[in-house]
Amino acid sequence: MQGIRVCRICDNRSGNETYIAREQQLGLGDEFEYFKCSECGCLQISEIPTDLSKYYPPNYYSYRPCQPSFDFSRTGVGGYKLRLVVRLLTRHYYGRKNVVGKLLSEKSVVSGEFPLWVRRQQLDLKLGPASRILDVGCGRGQALVDLHALGFKNLTGADPFLESDFTYDNGIRIYKRNIDEMEGEFDFIMLNHSFEHMPDQLSTLAKLKQLVKSNCYLLIRIPVVDSYYWRQYGLNWAALDAPRHLYLHTRESLKLLATQAGFTVSELVFDSDGFTSWASEQYAAGISLVDPRSYNVNPASSIFKKEDIDGFTRLATQLNDKGDSDYAAFLLRA
Repeated sequence: MQGIRVCRICDNRSGNETYIAREQQLGLGDEFEYFKCSECGCLQISEIPTDLSKYYPPNYYSYRPCQPSFDFSRTGVGGYKLRLVVRLLTRHYYGRKNVVGKLLSEKSVVSGEFPLWVRRQQLDLKLGPASRILDVGCGRGQALVDLHALGFKNLTGADPFLESDFTYDNGIRIYKRNIDEMEGEFDFIMLNHSFEHMPDQLSTLAKLKQLVKSNCYLLIRIPVVDSYYWRQYGLNWAALDAPRHLYLHTRESLKLLATQAGFTVSELVFDSDGFTSWASEQYAAGISLVDPRSYNVNPASSIFKKEDIDGFTRLATQLNDKGDSDYAAFLLRA
């Protein structure tokens, strides 16, 4: 159906198509109106709810206890070699690209432990152990915990939905704060699937521009609507995630917003995995993520066989290579 809604990204108010999306992750079924801008393509919620706390329960995935994704506990010569390889790969991926790191990235199985976006990006991020890194919308700080395991020491997180501030024993500081309450200057700022949850997109980017050092990078990882998965699944697309995801950008709409805030899009990397396929298939079958039949809860009781899951993963890899998957990492230069 057609409706007139004013796009909060490009101010277009004509030809915008409306949709009724349901909350499906928790199985609540609450309905929300979204509209898709006919100009920039951004899919956005028509009215931002005044209270979203109901949709972020205490067991929401980003607020679960965190442990490093990497295990460096091995001792002896093997442990030393492992830590040396990790150190060299970290320097290559997060610091400056180099020949040794490139060879290890192609030969060592350890490289697969690093996030896909960082393995695929081609920039010199110029980050080292002392670099000041901020994760916005960090939950309990999983990404920061992993960075600390790689050797980074000056790590800060902010998330307004936390119960209170806290500090890890290793020195990672996590604050219960909105982005407009943060101060300081950072060498690198990350928003790992948090930007789409934020109501004031342009003012958020403007604040981030103040916080990141000149010529340094801001990472925004978000789902994008101009992708195979939206075309395939429509309102059952798992990354729509109503009403938590207030904005589902296109590449064009995010670039427009970044330019308005004074950033340049330096690189775009696609890093989807098999999740979108199996979760969307479940939604189409009326199965939420928390349903006992969910692959997320009990793989053995799910509607999928192992070959189905393997196929979903292969498809995501192919779509990443083609630039048509739904998870995108934008590296913006200040």
